[in-house]
Amino acid sequence: MKTKGLFDHINQITSVQNPDYWETLLDGDKKSFSNYMVHRFLSMKMEWVELVNELQKYKLQPKELYKLYTNVLPKGKQWLKYVKRRNKMEHPSWLINIVANDMEVSKQEAYQAIEMYYLTEGGMLELGQLAQKWGIEPKKIEKAGLNVLGSVGGYTAGNAPKKT
Repeated sequence: MKTKGLFDHINQITSVQNPDYWETLLDGDKKSFSNYMVHRFLSMKMEWVELVNELQKYKLQPKELYKLYTNVLPKGKQWLKYVKRRNKMEHPSWLINIVANDMEVSKQEAYQAIEMYYLTEGGMLELGQLAQKWGIEPKKIEKAGLNVLGSVGGYTAGNAPKKT
């Protein structure tokens, strides 16, 4: 018999709500029940976010959590749209490589550094200059959003605003 997975447990919590479900599970099925993942999926329904947030504060055993949710949530088929986290490799590989080479760090550390640079306009400008130093084409730099001069309220760095 196939081991039950997360979606089987979510279906039981929302649609079936069998009070004896936990007793029918095999040891492998019980191990596949993750409080964290159950909270995460149930919180995808906007109406349940506050409830799930409140309940996840308590360190309940999986059996207790199952019983609590089946007693609190309405019974019925639910569509829980999973919101994926953003793609970790959103920066171009050339940018990660030049930061890693310039700082002499791993690609993971370079990625984290890029994330910090992107927090400020000055940091983005610095990355753009680093890319120029390493011979990256201006079009690639602009496509990566690192050509930030002139982006603050029509003010171009180095030029005083025109008086009218």
